[in-house]
Amino acid sequence: MKKILSSIMVVIALSFSGYALAGAGHSHGVSEPVSKDQATQKAAGVIKQLVNSEQIASTWANVPSGAVEQRSTSAGKLWVVQFANPDAVEEGKANVFVFVDEFGNPIGANHSGEL
Repeated sequence: MKKILSSIMVVIALSFSGYALAGAGHSHGVSEPVSKDQATQKAAGVIKQLVNSEQIASTWANVPSGAVEQRSTSAGKLWVVQFANPDAVEEGKANVFVFVDEFGNPIGANHSGEL
């Protein structure tokens, strides 16, 4: 379980490493908070990345999002998007929770829903 969670976090971190090398022509102004729908779309993208990198089974590729809630944390507000897979093999891994910050940046994903 720890290996899977570590792998998920590495994939997410690496997917944003190219942004550190961005050139001119972009804004460093204040970002607008994302809506519930936008956070859900970002979370679905994370699920696709995890499937493509084979960190979760391919049965997750077409699983629709379920519950979406916004939580207040010490790091600010986070959107938590739940995906439930009825075809999951392992009982404790039938849900994946994706965490997206209030500006649309994926923070992490796990099976527990705890950040």
